[in-house]
Amino acid sequence: MTSAGFGALRQIAVCAVVCVAVGCGSDSSDAVTTAETSAAAIRPTDEACGDTDRIEDAVSEFGVTGISIAGQCTTVVIATTLADDSSGADTAHRICRAAAAVAYTNDITSISVTAADGSELSVGIEGASCIGD
Repeated sequence: MTSAGFGALRQIAVCAVVCVAVGCGSDSSDAVTTAETSAAAIRPTDEACGDTDRIEDAVSEFGVTGISIAGQCTTVVIATTLADDSSGADTAHRICRAAAAVAYTNDITSISVTAADGSELSVGIEGASCIGD
């Protein structure tokens, strides 16, 4: 092969490396945004899963810091400022019972009330009484 042939081959190789390195002209931030959008479209929203406003109203007298829907719209997670002790467990049990009165709609079949440290204090399952420590 002549030196002109090696020069052309080298240019092709450089173009191929540059093309791969920059994603063949696509903006990598577009690819990340598309992936995030796709993941968000798969993940259920609280609005689509159940009426968190009704649950908030039912437990408003307690120190609840957040209510979210987890799983495939199956579990209401109620975060609190409660301690992981017997007093916290008693209050969590009351929170669970109050939420159970309104929570079991659509696909929601369970309730989890958590302490400030994230530990589970009380659990409710549709058709059964709430239990806790």
